[in-house]
Amino acid sequence: MKMEEKVLAYLNRREMTAPGLTVCVGFSGGADSVALLQLLWENRKRMGIRVKALHVNHGIRGAEALRDQRFCETFCGERKIPIRICEEDIPADAAAEGVGLEEAGRNARYRAFERCVEDGWTDRIALAHHQNDQAETMLFHLMRGSGIKGLRGMEPVRLPYIRPLLCVGRDEIETWLRGKGLLWMEDASNQELEFTRNRIRHHVLAAMEEIRPGSAERMAETAERLLEIEDFLEQNLEQARTACVRQTGREIRILLEPFGKLHPALGKMLAVDCLEKLYGTRKDLSAVHAEQLSALAYGRRGSRITLPDGRYAVLGYDAILLKEGYGTEKREEEVYCVPGGEYHYRGDVFRFTLENREKKEKIPVNCYTKWFDYDKIKQGAVLRTRRPGDYLEVADGAHKKLKDYLIDCKVPREDRDSLTLLADGSHIIWTVGMRISERYKVTEQTKRVLKVQWMNDGGTKDGEISY
Repeated sequence: MKMEEKVLAYLNRREMTAPGLTVCVGFSGGADSVALLQLLWENRKRMGIRVKALHVNHGIRGAEALRDQRFCETFCGERKIPIRICEEDIPADAAAEGVGLEEAGRNARYRAFERCVEDGWTDRIALAHHQNDQAETMLFHLMRGSGIKGLRGMEPVRLPYIRPLLCVGRDEIETWLRGKGLLWMEDASNQELEFTRNRIRHHVLAAMEEIRPGSAERMAETAERLLEIEDFLEQNLEQARTACVRQTGREIRILLEPFGKLHPALGKMLAVDCLEKLYGTRKDLSAVHAEQLSALAYGRRGSRITLPDGRYAVLGYDAILLKEGYGTEKREEEVYCVPGGEYHYRGDVFRFTLENREKKEKIPVNCYTKWFDYDKIKQGAVLRTRRPGDYLEVADGAHKKLKDYLIDCKVPREDRDSLTLLADGSHIIWTVGMRISERYKVTEQTKRVLKVQWMNDGGTKDGEISY
């Protein structure tokens, strides 16, 4: 099959576009993007699409970069293809972002692509990655230690991005261009070995092709098969997420009981998925982190692993907790509370009301409203977090350390410092959401009752307590 028909069949099979849509090609002027733009432009009427181009001048190669920009403008002008030019200062971006030139350039290109979509200039972004690029990506991820998602390389379709040339190789593309008498620009930086991908291209992949010609093509075919396997696993992953994962803000819990029933492969996929949720990206994450997280489920309670960028995971009583900034939490300030006041603390609202107990009515049982003997509070009611020496009174007037009480209740260690307490000095009146101290309970002798309502956004809370 000729290259053109192969690409068009691939576009159709992967449902990359549809009649009436606008497709913008990321156009560097190199062989790959010239071939993609030319092929789409020649077949635009057949496909029922509009074709545009975007060129990003990275501001790195001086006159050579300007030469490439002029080439792209001329190429599009001759064919009346609308083109946008985006000029960037990649060295400055790299310094500001703390990354290398290669990554800063990629980030800038994708920002430009996203602007084109957001302002309605295009519906699809067509990228000219081909089979050799796919093989390089797979090798790069393999060296980092990746799971299936990394090993399957780049996706053919991840809207608005499409990659129509993943079905053909570099040699095939250049042969097609020569057959049409088309020229392209050579980027000298593609030969510079300080870029990781270039070293893979010129050393690793070149050696593989020498040992086994057609290696890149076969790796790209393997990527297609891995994509199908990943799609199957993704369907099972969604069920695993529902059963195992609970997320509150940036805090993620993996419930141990359902997690332990997963097939190891699915468990590791879920671990990677949770790490991606924690970081917002897969960058700097590898299969090693997923392995460590999965293994943590079988460790000792309180075991923890350190993750990149100050994150960590710790094994609690019934869940693995993924969290940010272990050891950096700030201790909340104390909030002194008096009857008649309404106090905001840690995202909640506490309302304090003083009542005379004239009728000896039975005190209700309620998780979110508590009643206390006001005259037994000696140092004042204070909302705060825990401190060394905190205790509460249990049955028969015995004192129990707050730490021991929380351990008995199986409150994960990593959660204990974040509990809201109502304290009278070191004596804990109420461990909010859990229990009150026996000392402050209302009795027949109580004359004044302090009513404390725990609310959220001005309304009474409802729901279940987790411990």
